[in-house]
Amino acid sequence: MSTNTLSRNGYVLTRSIFGVRRFIRRYALLEQLLPIGVFTLGLVAIFIANYLMAATDSAFLIAGGVIGAFLALWIVLRPQVGLYILAIFTYLNLSDALEVNFGIPKINQPLIALILVSVLANRIVLRRKPLVFRGVEATMVFYGVVATMSVLFAAANQSAALDRLIDWLKDFAILIIMVQLCDDEQSFRTVLWALILSAALVAGLSWYHTFTGDTQNTFFGLAKSGVHQIVGDLDDVRVTGPLDDPNFYAQILLMIFPLAAYRMLTGTTQAGRLLGALCTVLIVGAAIFTYSRGGFLALVVVTVLLVLDRKYNLLRVALVGAIMVAILIPILPSGYVSRVMTLSDAVASDPTMQTEASFRGRTSEMLIALQMFAENPILGVGKRNYQALYIEYSSVLGLDPRLESRQAHSLYLELMAEMGILGILAFSSILAALFWSTARARRQFRALGRPDLAAWTASLQLGIVSYLTTSIFLHADYARYMWIMFALAASASVLSQAMTERRNAAQRESSQATLPASDLARFEEKDS
Repeated sequence: MSTNTLSRNGYVLTRSIFGVRRFIRRYALLEQLLPIGVFTLGLVAIFIANYLMAATDSAFLIAGGVIGAFLALWIVLRPQVGLYILAIFTYLNLSDALEVNFGIPKINQPLIALILVSVLANRIVLRRKPLVFRGVEATMVFYGVVATMSVLFAAANQSAALDRLIDWLKDFAILIIMVQLCDDEQSFRTVLWALILSAALVAGLSWYHTFTGDTQNTFFGLAKSGVHQIVGDLDDVRVTGPLDDPNFYAQILLMIFPLAAYRMLTGTTQAGRLLGALCTVLIVGAAIFTYSRGGFLALVVVTVLLVLDRKYNLLRVALVGAIMVAILIPILPSGYVSRVMTLSDAVASDPTMQTEASFRGRTSEMLIALQMFAENPILGVGKRNYQALYIEYSSVLGLDPRLESRQAHSLYLELMAEMGILGILAFSSILAALFWSTARARRQFRALGRPDLAAWTASLQLGIVSYLTTSIFLHADYARYMWIMFALAASASVLSQAMTERRNAAQRESSQATLPASDLARFEEKDS
């Protein structure tokens, strides 16, 4: 290669480098000017919305469109804002609430797509960072492949199963979004607090329903209640929050319970501990108002694990617990204790002798799931095909008198029936990767001198345990909440690794700065 060619190539490379540097400096300037730009655009949007609302009857749609466009621009410029909106939007089930109350079509998919594109563009193009893709993300892909295969080989309702696969793609996109953004401590903390406060908000509204009896006011779909069976012939109001089933509502409340409880016990500020205590009380109370037996079991399991993790004095904890139980039992909602006591019926040796009708139905559903698995052990009957095939199997079993489509009422039996052995292996691999990575994250945080972040990670582990406990009795109708917890747990390991690498880089720079010039030259030569 000639000298002139080398010179031209060097010139082009130099100009390219300086061009990138100028772009980065301009982008940094744009970031500094962003608050002013957002404020200006906000004022313009207000004036436009005010004019249009005065000129038409579609006030809510216009206002929603203007707000949506404003938020979309904000998300493009600041992907972290999209992360917080996504967490709150998903937990509060706002997509369904907006559709029911204001006629706004579901916007989950476009919202996730917008945030995903913004995150990828910001990370790859502007920040020039590689995408985070590790063992946890790989196990999620494996799960998606198995789900797809189960659908392709299914003989029943493929259209419903394909819809479910689209839901999985949305869940996977949420995971990718969170792990790309939560290598920043502020983003990680903020999204966790966003979930805690969201749970406390709907829990507080459920308290309002319970103590005022004003169940007609749904607060735009955030606080719903309905009359459901408590025990025997006793029916009463059970809160369902932003969902339509009290048991699933207890499930999503109690997966946030350990996050709030750890803030109460390990918060670094008094205000944070007090806020954590308030959120904990609201969440636990609302979970009780659901009358969920699975929720009660999860509350007990997580509380015991929390006490063991924090290494509290077991005798003192048992004494305080006994006093609290003695105080709370007389003031618990009518029928709550009786309903919890029916958990013993679940272990009856003969299903036909069970006294609780719902347990007889669930026994039928579980036995049929086992039968489907036995007949289709590798890939199951196909994702979301259990419900389509239930009546056919139930009429032969003869245990459940209800001639209607039912679901497995157990995440694990549903996995066995619909995705077979490969589905169980795929899901187990996700759990193994998550708990291994979070255990490593806790060790790294402690090595970094950050016990506060180690406590955050421990609370995420217990949040997953809570969800898995309630899933013994519940199928995956609201699986997006489970994937959110998985994504946050994966994000904890991303953050711990990023902080560890930054500390190691700082230590290397510090050691190089203190080396004599001759030693430094030899060190750089060896390193190169």
